[in-house]
Amino acid sequence: MIARKNLFAVLLIAIALATVPAFAQFPGRGNDLTTSLGSFQIQINNNLVPLFNGCPAFDATSKILKSPTMYDPATIVGRSNVIADGDANDQNGVPVGTAGTNVSESMLFPPPGFPCFGIAGCSSGATTREVHTEVRSLKLSGGGAAVRAGLWYDSATATTDPPSRISPGEVESQSGPGGAPANDFPASSFFDIFVRVDVPACGGFPGATLYNSSPLLVKNSSLTQFPPRVVYLHDSSTIVPILFLYDNLPAWHKDDILGYFLLAGHGVGFTNSQSDIDEFNNYMNCAGSSSGGLVTHECALIGPSPSPSPSPTPQPSPSPAPSPTPVAGSKVTPQR
Repeated sequence: MIARKNLFAVLLIAIALATVPAFAQFPGRGNDLTTSLGSFQIQINNNLVPLFNGCPAFDATSKILKSPTMYDPATIVGRSNVIADGDANDQNGVPVGTAGTNVSESMLFPPPGFPCFGIAGCSSGATTREVHTEVRSLKLSGGGAAVRAGLWYDSATATTDPPSRISPGEVESQSGPGGAPANDFPASSFFDIFVRVDVPACGGFPGATLYNSSPLLVKNSSLTQFPPRVVYLHDSSTIVPILFLYDNLPAWHKDDILGYFLLAGHGVGFTNSQSDIDEFNNYMNCAGSSSGGLVTHECALIGPSPSPSPSPTPQPSPSPAPSPTPVAGSKVTPQR
């Protein structure tokens, strides 16, 4: 009887340990290799709407183009050693990942409310423990579409090291100033993402490669380990135009605006199993029906939704803030 009770106790402990993150403390500098899913929605500029007549992925009433769900079997995210918010490493930059990419606070554009977003029990401020991060390799693909960042940014067929644009970010503990290393998780995270998007031919649209010159801010407040299994979400709280990389005259010039990202999601740690795809798609459908703000795994808003504002553009070559209303033939001064 005692042996059976002891065995039952061991099983309970094993189950409990299986549900605990691999570590409660931020690990040292390194890379996380994981799988991921992604999708996006673009509101098409009025003058280009006729190109999408007959495209099943395009809603002519809302003027929204929806991507298929895409998969990357080998997403790489680099992270730095632990630093303190506001210290010299934070301000001057610290090596991230095995590539040693320097990421400093001045390069980053945190989303409104980061890191707490109104979360109960969350604290922030100088000396809070954090790590700097980089989306080192991302090549989501599916249904003829692709989203590329990091090493895949410059080419759809081969990696480029270093890429012409990086996608830096940050993970900050919710334990606040003076928080113990053992309380690093839960943590909040964001990335400033720069992508090339390959959109296939559909209806009257011949297909094109697109890019964003202002960062796509994606965020999540539910990290409990590295690598996490969470959905990073961009929503309409920031207005990010997406532009043509090449001329296709007379339909468009390079750097013309195709439209604006309304919603983009990156499911880090999600596989291409049907259950994971269904879970990710349900999450994105729920997020797309919300009014903006930070969406949790249960698709519940945390804190007030910030008023829409133009997304910031990194220095030293800023792009003009986009108009929230698409204008035919409009351009921005890009950094591709």
